[in-house]
Amino acid sequence: MSSPEAPREFPRLPVRRFPERTLPLLMQASAARAAGRRFLRFVEPASGEVRELTYGAFAAGAGRAAAALRAQGVGAGTRALLLAENSPEWQMLALGVQLLRAEPAALFASLAAEPAAAIALRVAPAVVFVSGPEQWEKLAPVAGELKRRGLAAVVSRDLLPRNGIPDGVALLALSDVVGPDAPALSGEELARLAAAVAEEDPFLLLFTSGTTGRPKGVRLSQRSIVCALEAGIASVGTTEADAGVHFLPFGHVAGHDQFCLALAQAHELVMIARREDLEAALALRPTYLFSVPLVYERIRGQVEARLAALPRPLEGLARAALAAAERVRLESSAALRDRLLAALADRLVGRALRRRLGGRVRGLFSGGAPAAPGLFRFFESLGLPFVEMYGMSETAGMISSNLYEGPRRAGSVGRISPDHEVRVRAGELQIRGPLLLTGYLDAEDDAEAWTADGFFRTGDLARVDADGFLHVEGRCKNLLVLSSGKKLVPEPIEQVIAATPPFEGAILLGEGHPFVAAAVFVAREEIARLAACGQDAAAALLPRIREALAAFSEFEIPKRLLVIPGAPHEHPGLLTPTL
Repeated sequence: MSSPEAPREFPRLPVRRFPERTLPLLMQASAARAAGRRFLRFVEPASGEVRELTYGAFAAGAGRAAAALRAQGVGAGTRALLLAENSPEWQMLALGVQLLRAEPAALFASLAAEPAAAIALRVAPAVVFVSGPEQWEKLAPVAGELKRRGLAAVVSRDLLPRNGIPDGVALLALSDVVGPDAPALSGEELARLAAAVAEEDPFLLLFTSGTTGRPKGVRLSQRSIVCALEAGIASVGTTEADAGVHFLPFGHVAGHDQFCLALAQAHELVMIARREDLEAALALRPTYLFSVPLVYERIRGQVEARLAALPRPLEGLARAALAAAERVRLESSAALRDRLLAALADRLVGRALRRRLGGRVRGLFSGGAPAAPGLFRFFESLGLPFVEMYGMSETAGMISSNLYEGPRRAGSVGRISPDHEVRVRAGELQIRGPLLLTGYLDAEDDAEAWTADGFFRTGDLARVDADGFLHVEGRCKNLLVLSSGKKLVPEPIEQVIAATPPFEGAILLGEGHPFVAAAVFVAREEIARLAACGQDAAAALLPRIREALAAFSEFEIPKRLLVIPGAPHEHPGLLTPTL
């Protein structure tokens, strides 16, 4: 695809087709062949206890949800809004809504009250599910208007005060909807409902992060999620023997991709609702992790901190061993010295890292945001395959992926799904095919999203290399134009800074100015250490950034820093829920 006028063929991502063409049918198939097999181990956030659920029990819970929601008027043409932290019951309700051919709408549980209420009014749900009073308080100010727009029932995990619910709106306990004592569907009726769901029926309504204005409501069909799973299963190489750690929120399309793949394939998930419970999940010995790059950056950062604490000679030896391991695993070095040092890197670092990840992890899968090439090289050099994927809400999370059992490249997001027809126009990746959304919730959001001939405009600057690997190089709208006329893409620079200790994240600034600056996130302990030495943090850290960015042009290197204490996720007012 060297020019838009002369498209070329290139290798595509392999897919594995499912005979079942909807998620309810995939759930039914897994429950039929593995009814008694463990599907979920959920670490309860309050107690730390681990609750187990089989495939049969999950499907039965989805059937009970369908029965209860149908009694509240949920059916084709209606919606249910889910505003709650991750749990097995969240997905039972979502599948129950899908079984009724209605549309589940997912919000981030971390969403602030004002945007949550505004989105709820746009969704106009027949049923709302909240985890408890904290989430309901976000919607309570508009509860009366929601009732006028069709709200019939509120489902809550924790007790809500009845006086906060509008008259005429039912208040249901979650246990009475999906619990073992709730009215159940017969196996025959559950099968009938699942068979009635069509490929173009709703799968999910998701909302974009809103970085460029009002969040857009992305409507995904059953067709799109099944196509995404068919590409995903080939790229990750999971089998029914796998157990993955699941903690990406259900407000994020990637959280659904992992969950739905496990449900369709019948492999196990260790589910947590809080990042604080990740250690507990790793103690249950998973075989893979799927996460945004930030979590892997933290893992690497902890290794770096341990290396820095070693006596100077031993630290130097360990770093030399890691560099040699990169040459052996990524550059096929056969030098005896490199092979000996690579073995030492495994003894000093690799074994301890694998133990920390539970002892059985065979691969790390990354999506939701760009991963710095250095992150790929770090884990790959230690024998842990690092598989980066790329997608967006509008494509059910799948555009391209590297392969667990196949070629992987640092800085690339892999090969493109054959379900996408692709082209590049003025640097922008444009796609067409069955993975795409059926449309946006509000018609005005469709206006600029599509070309005249039906291609979806991703808004991403991209190129396909000679071997068919896709490289995403930034957002079209993120391009910074300096007052000098110089143009730069901020993402690669931000990634390099974020991968350089002690920085935990960076945002490049400079539109319309003569030079660029950077807002950088730095651990409070490091800022305090610099202050104790009488140093200004911005002045002390700027040389480290200049050194890390030595390969970039001078106009791309920040001249000033704004130092923000802490990690990016600690500043929800500055960043979206997907960081």
